[in-house]
Amino acid sequence: MKKFLADIDAGKVFRAKVLQNNREAVGSALRGLIETARARNLPEKLDNATAKVFIERLVEEGWQQASLVGLKTLLRHYAYETNEGVEWALASGSTDRRPLALVFRASHWAPFRSLISDIEASFTAPEIRMADRWMRYRKTHIRVDEEMAQRFEPDGWTFYRLAATMTAIEPDSPENLILQQVQRQRRQALAGYSKKMPKDPYYGLPEPLYSEMKSLFIGNSGLSPSRLKSLCVAVRRLWKACDKEGVPGALTMETARLYVDGLFASKLALRSVASYCEFLACFAKRAGYSREIFDALMEVHNAVKYDAKHDLARKAHSLAKHPVDLVDVAQNAYRLLEQACDQDDIRNRRRDYVLAGAIALLSKLQLRSLDLRQGVVGREFKRDSEGWRVDLKTSKKGVPIQGRLASELTRYLDAVLLMDVSEMHLWTVYKQRTGTSLFGNPAQGWRPFAKNWLWVNMRECLNHGPHIVRTLIYDAVAADPSLDAVVAQALCGHGNITSRKFYEIEADRYRRLQGVASMTDIAKGLEAEVAQPTAVDRDVEGFHSEAK
Repeated sequence: MKKFLADIDAGKVFRAKVLQNNREAVGSALRGLIETARARNLPEKLDNATAKVFIERLVEEGWQQASLVGLKTLLRHYAYETNEGVEWALASGSTDRRPLALVFRASHWAPFRSLISDIEASFTAPEIRMADRWMRYRKTHIRVDEEMAQRFEPDGWTFYRLAATMTAIEPDSPENLILQQVQRQRRQALAGYSKKMPKDPYYGLPEPLYSEMKSLFIGNSGLSPSRLKSLCVAVRRLWKACDKEGVPGALTMETARLYVDGLFASKLALRSVASYCEFLACFAKRAGYSREIFDALMEVHNAVKYDAKHDLARKAHSLAKHPVDLVDVAQNAYRLLEQACDQDDIRNRRRDYVLAGAIALLSKLQLRSLDLRQGVVGREFKRDSEGWRVDLKTSKKGVPIQGRLASELTRYLDAVLLMDVSEMHLWTVYKQRTGTSLFGNPAQGWRPFAKNWLWVNMRECLNHGPHIVRTLIYDAVAADPSLDAVVAQALCGHGNITSRKFYEIEADRYRRLQGVASMTDIAKGLEAEVAQPTAVDRDVEGFHSEAK
């Protein structure tokens, strides 16, 4: 305190002129603080406890509010200059107006001394002061978690920038992810956001369709969840067809005809039309409708399915228009991972990390997009000292996929897990992320990305969706003569014999190349044989001469 008073006289403190004019008041305030601390057996320094009892003493002695405001201002000047009682000074002031040079004097800014000029140029003074207050706050806690961050009480109008500021100052810190989550929660609470409960697939259907679909979902129908959802989609199409024609929403022969006419009038592929007819027929059978409706729908299904045999699937058309192979897929994943760190926008940067990891994983495993969306850290995807392990059942057929993933996938999945955080914090982040979706959106509390997110982004960089990669993997397996079709079917999870045969017929790009090469070798051999007649040719030629 003596040094502080001497610095005031020498003009070595900020606000020196203001303090010099109030030199006696400053000295009196400090002496009163020490006397009060001694009387209460408290440390002879400025902190929350000594300041509290000192102010209470002054109030008891009859000090007016205006006088107390001036005294607190002098004590705050002392705190900022000496770094003693800064927590009290920040909490007691309605605003933080410290000069930035005084802010950067604190010890927690020491690791960033070389960046001071860049920080001053990139952020406003209130944002820098907010970052300083956060650094002081976290020093008083053993660990940083969401509960601790929620208790931080900053200026309301600058907190929304705290996460971005700290991400720029300490880009590798795992605390940034926590700040971003707390920032999202505060913003949602301010806007009155409440998480909506998911609606049932049969929500909004008219009676009796609603009750019939509900009984199939709740009862023991023996159908898989994906199958039930397909039936629900077909019933919803039926309802829309009825509503369009102004007839009651029920399943009759008349509405079934409207349903089929609507399918043909749409731009659906023949295979999809056949599938929708079969879905509604299954619903009619399970819900106890007349056999006539079931037979009529199945008749259309069988006829359309027969015609569809001669049509190439959309995947085949897409691959013919935009040829691609597994090497192209892997190269795109590598390109996305390499360019992610160069993205200035944090949303684009994280998009590239997640997209690179998803594409890399799809190129090695026969997964669907839903399998990725349902994958949870610590459950389906586990990390240990050797790399990543997978333990899941595919969403469509329930085929188990277990074991250690290829080592080349480690850096991709680590990037998805860490986002912008340094690898040195891998296990800290892994513990934080356990129980959340691996391919999750940090802006939505690590909930899985939207259903079409992977499709949209993969089409932008590959011109194909994620299921095309499954076809490419099947091509590579089918091209291997040492593996038969049964093994290829099991690896891809295609339990349907029709689907398996279709893939065997259409998955011929690799085999076609090999076949062309083989035929070329055979043709060259035949040309050589034609140029030089064999012994059999000479015998035949002699036979014809004798006959003449």
